[in-house]
Amino acid sequence: MEWRTMVMLGVDRLDMIKGIRPKILAFENFLEQNPEWRDKVVLLQIAVSTRTDVPEYKKLTGQVHEVVGRINGRFGTLTSVPVHHLDRSLEFHALCALYAVTDIALVTSLRDGMNLVSYEFVACRGSKKGVLILSEFSGAAQSLGAGAILVNPWNITELTAAICQALNMPVEEREKRHQHNFEHVTTHTAQRCAEFFVS
Repeated sequence: MEWRTMVMLGVDRLDMIKGIRPKILAFENFLEQNPEWRDKVVLLQIAVSTRTDVPEYKKLTGQVHEVVGRINGRFGTLTSVPVHHLDRSLEFHALCALYAVTDIALVTSLRDGMNLVSYEFVACRGSKKGVLILSEFSGAAQSLGAGAILVNPWNITELTAAICQALNMPVEEREKRHQHNFEHVTTHTAQRCAEFFVS
């Protein structure tokens, strides 16, 4: 049987509260502890730069780039690179296509509002069984937490364990978790809320 590379995806503004650096550090930790997964999983991190004129954001950008470079230097080969980092946004249709081929979405906000990335991932996966790793500090944890792997993104060890759990999750459990979230996303729409409040 031919092995297919597993795709993990993070889509965030490059912001201190989004937990990009802890996410990437947890992935590095995972690769250290699980050498059998090297060359079998990639992390694609889309980080839309904001406030580029603020020194703290420039510092964060440098820290993220440093960690990405270190991981790719340690675990990359001539044929594969474990972390693909994009410092730009994607057009919406391209992002939807990316969600559709993603196996695991990582939403690791240290503090956040609703966080629509988690909803977009679930909606774009449709009947395909994706795994959502979701920060317990995001607003979406209240509605999608039952089908997601909830994590404290401040805890790198816990985040590393969640990555391992998601990659090794049996198909039946993936399907059950995803179906729970997909039903929630497709039945709790803006139109349904409007109809409920207007009636």
